[in-house]
Amino acid sequence: MKIVIAGGGRVGAALAARLVAERHLVTVIDRERAVCERIFQSIGAVTVVGDATDPHSLEEAGIGGADVAAGVLARDADNLAFAMLVRSLSAARLMVRMLDDSYRQPYRLAGVRDVVAEAQVVVGKIATAIEFPEVAGSLPLARGDAILFELPIVGAALVAGKTVAQVRATDGFPRECVFIGLVDADGRIDLPSGATVLKPGLTAILVARREQLPAAVSFLTARTSAAEAVASVVRALKSIDFLAPLSEEELAKVSRGVELVRRAEKEVVFRQGEPGEAFYVVLSGEVTLTREGVAVETIKGGGFFGEISLLTGEARTNTAVAATECELAAIGREDFREVVMANPAVALEMSRILGQRLASAARSEAQRRRRGLFGR
Repeated sequence: MKIVIAGGGRVGAALAARLVAERHLVTVIDRERAVCERIFQSIGAVTVVGDATDPHSLEEAGIGGADVAAGVLARDADNLAFAMLVRSLSAARLMVRMLDDSYRQPYRLAGVRDVVAEAQVVVGKIATAIEFPEVAGSLPLARGDAILFELPIVGAALVAGKTVAQVRATDGFPRECVFIGLVDADGRIDLPSGATVLKPGLTAILVARREQLPAAVSFLTARTSAAEAVASVVRALKSIDFLAPLSEEELAKVSRGVELVRRAEKEVVFRQGEPGEAFYVVLSGEVTLTREGVAVETIKGGGFFGEISLLTGEARTNTAVAATECELAAIGREDFREVVMANPAVALEMSRILGQRLASAARSEAQRRRRGLFGR
């Protein structure tokens, strides 16, 4: 598109740079020759030294063929004059930066389609940041009646691992709060459906009415309590084969001694060669196991890892790295022995399964070495 910008100050120059980067044809009008020269040399936009409220300067900038005319001058009176002249010379879509809200109606009468209230945006963003420190960023919409905001999904959050539809169907979630995007650690955005999972490490983009923002933030940042964490560990322990003989009471006793561990994406849980003093149950997120730099397995929510070193007393054979932000339950050797080793059925089952796993690990290592030998 062909875009004419009135004003080459901080806002005008930043806007021109963004539009040029997106391959639009941009012309900037400014009274100061030095400003025009700087914009031309550093940004590559066409510049016109002149007054944006002068018809001759607008014609020189090619306003007649412009698709968009943006007024970002330092005074509302000048932006209003610019808008009225543009409307008489061109069919371009008009937008302006408004500093004083009393100019809103005059701008509308002048045919300005988009009015950006700078003070309102800044005040709204600062006020939201003060009231809700958990919010990563915000933007007031519809004169502040609605708020677009970003909120990171942390591993300990109750909503982590749930789908958008499950969250929206839960009592307490504001009905008029809408998910419009999910951004990953690399900045890629996904437009969510009801089946999209709120994974730890993602940043959710939502829109809510201003009055519903406190409830939305509170709901989305609520974390699991200690009792809920123990219950989650018990559920996970039930799925571990060698712990099947343990009663509910024994599993709960093991769970009460766990340490909750949170790891950011790409953070190391333990390294190959370190002593194995605990094994881990994944409560949320994912962990990747690597051996000599090669990924061997990914452990997801409900899974566990690190048990062989705990049982044998040998050094870690793998390195464990958080594939996403995750929460883990670390079960230490002494807590484990106190309950498990007192149960003969568990000790026998552990010995049998441990032998199978060690044999399987040895076969996998032999296969890996043979592939390496022949380059496959």
